[in-house]
Amino acid sequence: MFGDMLRDLRIRAMLTQEELAALSGVSERQIREIESGRVPVPRAGTVRMLAGALNLSPDDRAAFQLAAQPGNGQSELPHPDATESATARPVTGRRDAGQRDAGRHPAPEQLPADVDGFTGRAEALRALDAATSAVVAVSGPAGVGKTSLTVHWSHLAAPRFPDGRLYVDLRGFSRHDAMEPAEVVRGFLDALGVPLDRVPSGLTAQVALYRSHTAGRALLVVLDNARDAEQVLPLLPAGPAARTIVTSRRRLTGLVAETGATVLTLDVPDLPEAVELLGRRLGPGTTRTRRGDAVAAIAAACGRLPLALALVGARAQLTGFPPDAIATELRNPRGRIATLEIDVVFSWSYDALSRDAARLFRLLGLVAGADIALASAAALAGRALPEVRRTLAELTDASMVVEHAPGRYRMHDLLHAYAVERVRAEESEAARQEALTRLLDHYTHTAYHAELVLNPVRAPIPMALGAPVDGAEPKPVLDLAAAVRWLKAEYAVLLTTLRQAEEEGMHRHAWQLSWALDTFLNDERRWHDEGAAWAVALRAATAMTDRPAAAHAHRFLSAVHGRLDRFEEAHAHMREALRLSLAAGDRAGEAENRFVLSYVYWLQGDGEQALDQVGRSLSLFTEIDDPYWAGKAALAVGWYLSELGSLQEALPYHLQALELQRRAGDRPNELVTLDTLGLLHHRLGDPMSAIPHFRRGLLLAGPTDHPALRAQLLGHLGDASEAVGDPETARDHWREAYEIFRGLGHPHAADLRRKLQA
Repeated sequence: MFGDMLRDLRIRAMLTQEELAALSGVSERQIREIESGRVPVPRAGTVRMLAGALNLSPDDRAAFQLAAQPGNGQSELPHPDATESATARPVTGRRDAGQRDAGRHPAPEQLPADVDGFTGRAEALRALDAATSAVVAVSGPAGVGKTSLTVHWSHLAAPRFPDGRLYVDLRGFSRHDAMEPAEVVRGFLDALGVPLDRVPSGLTAQVALYRSHTAGRALLVVLDNARDAEQVLPLLPAGPAARTIVTSRRRLTGLVAETGATVLTLDVPDLPEAVELLGRRLGPGTTRTRRGDAVAAIAAACGRLPLALALVGARAQLTGFPPDAIATELRNPRGRIATLEIDVVFSWSYDALSRDAARLFRLLGLVAGADIALASAAALAGRALPEVRRTLAELTDASMVVEHAPGRYRMHDLLHAYAVERVRAEESEAARQEALTRLLDHYTHTAYHAELVLNPVRAPIPMALGAPVDGAEPKPVLDLAAAVRWLKAEYAVLLTTLRQAEEEGMHRHAWQLSWALDTFLNDERRWHDEGAAWAVALRAATAMTDRPAAAHAHRFLSAVHGRLDRFEEAHAHMREALRLSLAAGDRAGEAENRFVLSYVYWLQGDGEQALDQVGRSLSLFTEIDDPYWAGKAALAVGWYLSELGSLQEALPYHLQALELQRRAGDRPNELVTLDTLGLLHHRLGDPMSAIPHFRRGLLLAGPTDHPALRAQLLGHLGDASEAVGDPETARDHWREAYEIFRGLGHPHAADLRRKLQA
């Protein structure tokens, strides 16, 4: 029995079920059910992930796959996913064309640029050099220079960590977008080169996988701006060669108690050091002339806080004002923000800005995300890109914002708090609402266009967007690579923005943006984020009393909870989705709900219920004459039957799906069906009949469209060619498939390489 073989191999590898789950991406529950025999025929994708995690030899791997799928030809049938965003595309997983080469991932280098002209802090640098503990906690007040010190030391110490440097701003004191450990771990796994389909869904399993990939590595991890120990502990790497530096405004007593971390408390520099820091910005020799007293007076007026000194230095460089004039101006504060001693510097720097720069600065107080791109800033301001680029350059020169990556800007959170006060004091409620609407329209419409590129056959959004407001200027998304790049750069900001839309009562934007992000979040296996987005959408639909929108959100939440093995929640959402659809007499909605319900039952291991529900879904779609959805339902019926071993019974459903997909013009799913039809014939012992289906799929796929599916078709065509006695043709197809998968960083590349070597 396959379950017995899995258990024996797992024990031989000295792995617990939990550890195998973390390494493979298969849930612990699934492994337990396979080993107990409750799931006698696991899915092909599950078998591949388990085989990879067990690090089997080629012979053991072949026996392992044969035990899971008896018969000729190993099945690699793609699973028909559950929602319209997921099922309307090839389900082999689409990756950005520029992604990593399998097995050749470079050491991660995520450190921000070193601080230009860093000076002082000699004692703190020596303390970091001398620290021997695995974790160092750097604490101190906001604006004291914790990040600058840590980044500068990290660049100096980089040769000590040849396996790479990971960095993240945890934004621990942000009201809107403090980063959750699950989001950070996913990013770190990505940076470490872990293939997407090896990333498990739960945080515990992801952390275990992260620790297994960092064990034994000489790796530096910088966790900047942490809120508390709870935010940090899941992010600590494993092994004595790794070092973690954590910065926070708090002392992180819990972290110190848990890890024995070395503590470094950073205070404002003493006066001579502050004078030196400011003198570097004011110009050479400034502190050694008669102006030295004025420089000291400025440093003292700034409370010796490095952030304030940087602002003053930027102001002096821009204006050319001598130190004594600046010192005189600082002695006459015109207003303060409560509890801050340096607020006079903020107001003074702000007052010196041009009218346009001051307006953009205060409008940035409306932005909830960690940073903002140039195009988004233009939408916020309602101005043309060249004009906003010049304005941001002025803010950058004044040290009011930092261009931390090309075309992306952020500000220190103390400055952001000041911008919030300024926008509330100087902009009317109507003006604030107009700016926020422009920004949300920009994000929502751009995300929507990116979604249509990722998933061109997805059914139209039920809640029409309408035209964007003047000035929103959605960013053009011309192709798949551009769509993925934009979404990867913006997705964290977009998740924060949709939460902000909910808080501001902008429910239509919240619902629409959640809809537009679904394919990307599902493709990236960010199911926790996908669930959080649809939870916002559900609350938005409820606030608008929009029952169809609420049913839609319940349906997607059911699918997401199913993927996360939260079946009680999945069924609860589906019951509500069905109730709303039936009450409204919405037969199409009922059919979609039953389609999703079949998927949830399948994930639970209940193939009989899955077949029943998808069969009812197919009947409903046939009755209402919806060839697009009926084609997907027919494909799902055939897929379930084939995975349950009823190969002959599955064939007519695949043929029915093919006819419906051609009628609906659903080329992506037609490609999937051609591939599965070929596999069915091969598994039935008729590889000659399989070959035309694979060839037809390759003709439809084209040389550049759907590269992962094209590679899969080529690999299967190679298998069929070998089976009919044509090894040379088989090798040619395998080689082409290998090159595509290798370029995508896809794990199938390793399997094909072994075939070519054999």
